[in-house]
Amino acid sequence: MHDTVAQSMTSPLYTLHGVLPVFQTPYHADETIDFATLDREIDWLFEQGSDGIVMAMVSETLRLSTEERKETAAKICKLAEGRGTSVISVGAESSHVTEHLARHAEAAGATAVMAIPPVAVALDESELLTYYRRLLRAISIPVVVQDASSYVGPPMSIAMQAQLLDEFGASRCLYKPEAPPLVERLAELRAATDGQAVVYEGSGGVALADSYRHGIAGTMPGADLIRALVPLWRALV
Repeated sequence: MHDTVAQSMTSPLYTLHGVLPVFQTPYHADETIDFATLDREIDWLFEQGSDGIVMAMVSETLRLSTEERKETAAKICKLAEGRGTSVISVGAESSHVTEHLARHAEAAGATAVMAIPPVAVALDESELLTYYRRLLRAISIPVVVQDASSYVGPPMSIAMQAQLLDEFGASRCLYKPEAPPLVERLAELRAATDGQAVVYEGSGGVALADSYRHGIAGTMPGADLIRALVPLWRALV
């Protein structure tokens, strides 16, 4: 297993690796985004040893307008340039909006995008496949399939997630599983894909040590945990 992990750190399939914190979005009193403070937050995250930055649910993407999401995504991609990778969450309530946000993120220079399913309605497996297939076909950069069932909806089936990898390949279809039991389902996903699935720990670092043994490529915790998780990740590596 240690050989698998070592290979994961050098393989081109794992260019998105390490500690990838999800930033918190700061606001002014008038509820506009405080980009000056966001600049300092991102500077601080890289100073602490982050390998990249992520715009996702902790960044309050679901509370932002489409224009705010696009403006923030472009800002984040620019701030990460030359310092680390950038992942932009593009999940939305329709495939149309998700595709629009994904194309924008790719044009802005994102390393990858990440997407939760729609949260207002429960999609069956065939609809989930349609949603992610459309996203994967719309862009050429990797897509992180986020099973955010710890927040919303039932867990995605392991078989459905493995099918996406079978169709699009391990360099395009990545994973952030969050459904409990986390480590067990992570191991199932890796096994179902013959160890090919590129997976990121999604419990805020709680299961990082146990998850690492199964060949994860990194962790996507909240930004507030960065001082603890960077040294832990370095020690594990």
